[in-house]
Amino acid sequence: MEHNNLQFEGIDKHEPRQLLVGLIGFNVADEESFSRFFQVARAGRTYVTANPSDNARSHILLVNYDDAEALREKDTLLATHPQIQVVAVSRGALLEPPPYHIRGMLFAARVLTTLDKVSLEPFAETVSDQSPLSEVFSTQSPLPTVAVSGQLPPSESASAQPQEIPRVLPPQVEEKPAPQVQANQTGNVIPITSPPTVRPVNMGGYSALVVDDSIAIQKSLELNLATLPQISLIDFADSGESAIQKADTKQYDLIFLDVMMPGIDGYETCTRFRKKPEYKKTPIIMVSGKTSPLDEVKGVIAGCTTYLTKPVQQEAFQKLSIRVLTWLEKQKNLKVS
Repeated sequence: MEHNNLQFEGIDKHEPRQLLVGLIGFNVADEESFSRFFQVARAGRTYVTANPSDNARSHILLVNYDDAEALREKDTLLATHPQIQVVAVSRGALLEPPPYHIRGMLFAARVLTTLDKVSLEPFAETVSDQSPLSEVFSTQSPLPTVAVSGQLPPSESASAQPQEIPRVLPPQVEEKPAPQVQANQTGNVIPITSPPTVRPVNMGGYSALVVDDSIAIQKSLELNLATLPQISLIDFADSGESAIQKADTKQYDLIFLDVMMPGIDGYETCTRFRKKPEYKKTPIIMVSGKTSPLDEVKGVIAGCTTYLTKPVQQEAFQKLSIRVLTWLEKQKNLKVS
């Protein structure tokens, strides 16, 4: 099969490769959720939602396998564009799932991790140099200026072929969750706009509980946690009382705890956590804009592990996460041995 090469002008070859992702069988709310997922920073690749009319140009195709019409559209598209890689999305198990399958509730990290695993062959692109970006990429995902080179005719010199961009192999990491969505009765997934609730699926990594009455802080911590391949589940609570209730039904590996909340504050919540035998050693990170020595002493007395200042800065979060995850790995190894 002959292929054309997609070239990006003005982008360093070491920067993430931008891949078009087509969506079939999802409603508008679902598509907006995927677009938000694709905005999470990734190493090696970045993903862009394709306009529905440009699905044939997609590198990867996300298909709702619970939608019969979507399956027919997928088959029709692959009949003429077999190089496109398909990722199945379904609520439950499939009799004959394709190599890439996202099952159950959708999280940003789970979607992105699956996309990172998709192996791509040299991709055929038929966009002309004159095609405006608005016709190639979704307007919801602005990108740097790109130029797409078409297939050269046989009479052209071989030296005039467009330069092929090296393919960056995605890291092999475990799946991990982020923004929460749920399936409706028709099989489509819809985002949860109210404070997220407990998510029952754990893919084998560490589980985190974010306790904060601010949706903005929840989202900030969610996006930061989504960058950690070791995190497989993220739950949310908007008060100390609801956090304690969640902890009674599920064992969390680390907890991010706001100091100032309605009802019992973070200090009292932390104290109650420490009274539970299963949470004696669990890392509890107090998240607060208050960082005075007195506040730190109160946190230590309550039993918190460390502090994280908000608004949460990515560099500070990464440094903290390295320390916490290293400790969790050591504890896991001690249990195994």
